[in-house]
Amino acid sequence: MRGSCRGAFVLLIGWLFLQGQAWCQDGMVITDSESVSSIVSTADHASFEVLAQEFDYAPDVTEACLECHTEASKQVHDTFHWTWMKKVDGVDVGKGKNAFNNYCVSAKGNESCTQCHAGYGWRNEDFEFDAEENVDCLVCHDTTGTYKKSAASSGHPYYEDTTVSGQLQKAVDLQYVAQHVGKPDRTNCLSCHALGGGGNGVKHGDTDLSLLSPEYALDVHMSPEKLNFACQDCHTASEHKISGRYYDRAAFVDDKPNMGRSDRYGSNVSCESCHSAAPHQKRVIDNHTAKVACTSCHIPEMARGPYLTKLSWDWSTAGELKDGKPFVVDADFDGVSHHAYVSKKGTFTWGREVVPEYRWYKGTLEQITYLDEIDPASAPIDVNPPTGDYSDPDARIWPFKIHRGKQPFDTELNHFLPIKLYGRAGTGAFWTEFNWDKALEAGAELNNVEFSGQYDFIETNGYWPIKHMVAPASASLGCEGCHSQQSRLAGISDFYLVGRDRSLWIELLGGLLIVGSLLGVFIHGTTRLIMLRNRQNSDK
Repeated sequence: MRGSCRGAFVLLIGWLFLQGQAWCQDGMVITDSESVSSIVSTADHASFEVLAQEFDYAPDVTEACLECHTEASKQVHDTFHWTWMKKVDGVDVGKGKNAFNNYCVSAKGNESCTQCHAGYGWRNEDFEFDAEENVDCLVCHDTTGTYKKSAASSGHPYYEDTTVSGQLQKAVDLQYVAQHVGKPDRTNCLSCHALGGGGNGVKHGDTDLSLLSPEYALDVHMSPEKLNFACQDCHTASEHKISGRYYDRAAFVDDKPNMGRSDRYGSNVSCESCHSAAPHQKRVIDNHTAKVACTSCHIPEMARGPYLTKLSWDWSTAGELKDGKPFVVDADFDGVSHHAYVSKKGTFTWGREVVPEYRWYKGTLEQITYLDEIDPASAPIDVNPPTGDYSDPDARIWPFKIHRGKQPFDTELNHFLPIKLYGRAGTGAFWTEFNWDKALEAGAELNNVEFSGQYDFIETNGYWPIKHMVAPASASLGCEGCHSQQSRLAGISDFYLVGRDRSLWIELLGGLLIVGSLLGVFIHGTTRLIMLRNRQNSDK
């Protein structure tokens, strides 16, 4: 009996599995096939007299912009792109203060990070955050592709020809750029967001320079072959506040899944805002959206383009020298050359077409700060774990790039330590002096972090939600990706998943239900036949 029940149950699951495959293949996504058009500017900036001058200092360009756009700098000052931090539970959290990651660890101490700040000259505590002329208008509004910011000058553009990493970087013609500003496009955004963490594709497993002009198979939204979205078509803005996840706000609004594009202008981003919460016209698939994020099925792998993404970074190996000089060891991965070891940074691993890892997520990430005490015995430490679980109605299963790190912490005080990386000799900068004691002491001082002088390195996990590089529906994840013994959801174990999990009681109950249903059908059918025969006999 037990074997027959299990067999019947397996047959039923197999039938449902095959039906699910058909439903997955036939499921349609409702979307607009027309490209979202950009608004054409009503002004020719080359005709403005205030811009028809030679500029030798970038803040002067901002002052010229402010003659017409009088409120622009004030608005930018109130954005996360400017402050690089938000107040969460009464504590300032962000790149600008207290927070860190397991890439270059801390922005304070690595002034090259401010190359991507939307301002000019954020080098130290003397930076004037309230100075309107310090706002960099050109980095987001340049349409020429010639505007480049310098790490050496903390975000100022190149004022003269300079050799950077063996390549000539031409001085920026500020007048030419100022006269050719316009609406931001993907080039402006990706010049920073694709290069975070020290290079193209390093930080985000779903954001690299391939999105400048992706094939349709790589990203259905941004490909010029069809929709040709700019970043701003989803990340809408109001008063220079750009929609998306910050430390104090969720990435999406789950209680308003069908807001529509115009209604959510400047608000948070969700797939459902455009596609609705039930886009497939197949109930069995749409039922999944209550617990499974769209991206879990529609982004089957990350880093699917030509570029690699960094999967791990071990700082504990950094600092080795050859003949007193730093060195680099290159390796080959799938035909792509990459750095496997760099004296300045340590040891790396890379990947392409990587299967994401999955976690419950309701749009917010927690953030450990330098103020938090950790338990070294619980390593690896999640430095920014996603929030939510199975019982949370706002949480869904999301794909993540989980970046594995190994970074310094204070073994006496049990908190993470920032590193002074960038700077001249005598400042303690690790990339100049290769001395961990000096670099950690200087980094702690810069970030107002207490340092006992005792340190070691600890393993960490950094979480990066995957949300770009959306594949065509025909390439979306099949049902067997989760509902099988080789399930991608091995990292989520707080619920029973058909096809992945095994339970004697559930299988026995399922078998009994199947047998009972079949028996009920048999009895009902037999009864009907007997009653029909009796009626026929009585009519004779």
